[in-house]
Amino acid sequence: MNATLTGILIYIVAQLLIGFFVSKKIRNEEDYLLAGRSLGYGLAIFSIFATWFGAESCIGTAGAAYESGLAGVTADPFGYAVCLIVMALVLAVPLWKMKLTTIADLFRIRFSVRTERLTAIIMIPTSLLWAAAQIRALGMILSASSELTAFTAITLAAAVVIAYTVMGGLLADAITDVVQGVALIAGLLILAPMVMTPDTVMTIPDLLAARDPATLNHSWWLWLEEWSIPICGSLVAQELISRVIACKSPQVAKRATLLAAGMYLAVGMIPLMLGLAGFYLMPGLKEPEHILPMIAQKYLPAWMYVLFAGAIVSAILSTVDSALLSCSALFSHNILLSLKPGAGEKQKLLCRQLK
Repeated sequence: MNATLTGILIYIVAQLLIGFFVSKKIRNEEDYLLAGRSLGYGLAIFSIFATWFGAESCIGTAGAAYESGLAGVTADPFGYAVCLIVMALVLAVPLWKMKLTTIADLFRIRFSVRTERLTAIIMIPTSLLWAAAQIRALGMILSASSELTAFTAITLAAAVVIAYTVMGGLLADAITDVVQGVALIAGLLILAPMVMTPDTVMTIPDLLAARDPATLNHSWWLWLEEWSIPICGSLVAQELISRVIACKSPQVAKRATLLAAGMYLAVGMIPLMLGLAGFYLMPGLKEPEHILPMIAQKYLPAWMYVLFAGAIVSAILSTVDSALLSCSALFSHNILLSLKPGAGEKQKLLCRQLK
C-alpha cells in the first residue's frame, strides 16, 4: 500500500468516526435533515463553501483556464460566487423565516401538495446524478492510487460516503465539511506558492493577451447562458437551501452565506491561476483537466502530494454527502411521508436513513 492511498484511507476513516459520534445526537427529523437548526457561523460558512467547492471547482476550473483562459471560467468561480451573494442578500432571511425543511415545501405552501411532489421528483435526479459523478471521481482516485479495480474502488467510495451520511445527517455533513474545507484550502495553499513563482506570474498577462481575443468572441446570448446556469439554477438547489435554513438565526444565515461567497471566490482563484500558469509550464496537454494533478505531482514533495490528494478527496466528499442527503430529504419528506402525514418521529427518521 503506497503513502498516497494510506493517507486517503486514514482520512476517510476519520470521516466515518465523525459520522458515528454525531449520530448519537440525532433524535428527530429536524436534527437529521437540518442539524436541529443550530448551525453557527463556523459550521455554516464552511459547510456552504465545501458543499459548493467540488472536484469540478479544482480540476475543472484549472482545466478550463488552461484550455481557454479567463473565457473558460465564467461559471466557476465567478458565477457560483454571485449565486451565493444573491442568496445571502435576497433569499436567505425570507427562506429561513418560513421554517421550511426542503425547497419543495415552498411549492406546497404556495401551490399544492401535488406541485410539491412534482418539484421533488424533478429535483431528485439532478442531485443523484451529481452525487454519482462525484463518487465515480473518488473511485477513480482510489483506483489510481492502489491495485483496486475501478468497479471495486467506486463501490468502496459509495459505501463510505453513504455510511457517514446515513449515521449523522446534516450535522455530520457540516462537521466533516469543516475538516474537508480546511484540508482543501491547505492543499491548494501548499501547491500555489510552489508553482506561482515570480517568473511564472509574469507570463500570465502575455498568455491572456494571446488567447482571450478569440475565446472571448461569444454572442451575448451565450454569455447570458453561461452566467444564468450557475446563478439561477443554483439558487434553488436543495444542497444550498438546506444549509441556509439550518442556521440558528436569519442573521447567521445571511452573513454566513455572504462570507462563504467571499471564501469561495478567493479560494476559487487558486485553481484558476494554476490553470493559467500550467499553460506556460506544461503546454500541449491533450487532456486539460489533467493539468492540476500533473502540476501537483511535479512540484510537490511526496508527503505534500499526499496532502494534496487528501484535498481533492475532500472536495469530492463534501459535495457528494450533501447531494445524497438532499435526495433523501426530497424523497422521504416530500414524497413518501406526504402520503403518510401521521408518521411519528422514529418512523420519519428511519425512513430518511433507509432512503
